[in-house]
Amino acid sequence: MTIKQKIAIWSAGLLCSTFISCNETACPLNNTVMAQFNFYRMSEGGTEAIQLLDTLTVTAVGTDSVLINRDVSAQSIQIPLSYARPTDTLSLRYANDNGRVVYDTLIITKESYQQFEAPECPTVTFHQIKAIRSTHRYIDTVQIVNPNIDYNATENFKIVFYTTE
Repeated sequence: MTIKQKIAIWSAGLLCSTFISCNETACPLNNTVMAQFNFYRMSEGGTEAIQLLDTLTVTAVGTDSVLINRDVSAQSIQIPLSYARPTDTLSLRYANDNGRVVYDTLIITKESYQQFEAPECPTVTFHQIKAIRSTHRYIDTVQIVNPNIDYNATENFKIVFYTTE
């Protein structure tokens, strides 16, 4: 076998291994899971989905991380949770056009665990929500809808705001 033939076989093998390696099916390219928070207000029939009138900024307390920066007219938000801490504390800052600023705090207690998809893929951290509590400046109640935070992009939390009418 000549050197040219060996190089051709080696190149073909390398090309094939590129197509067989980790891809979207075997290894998710986006391996960050997000907690989904949807916004509601009380109505006569229970709750109804709303759009916030104030500008919303969400930060992780104890870090310099701004998770949501000046979101306007939000109906829901998606936020990543920490990998290692059993409790995450989020600060929600509402600012209206008149310059009034109000803060609420969410405290999320969770159990995090590593999920292995395949040997060639990195691990991903999923979360099991144990409890959530909040301050009550704008927030009336917070309910856990789905305690499993994983790749399924479903509503995890229902935040019900006080009715201002």
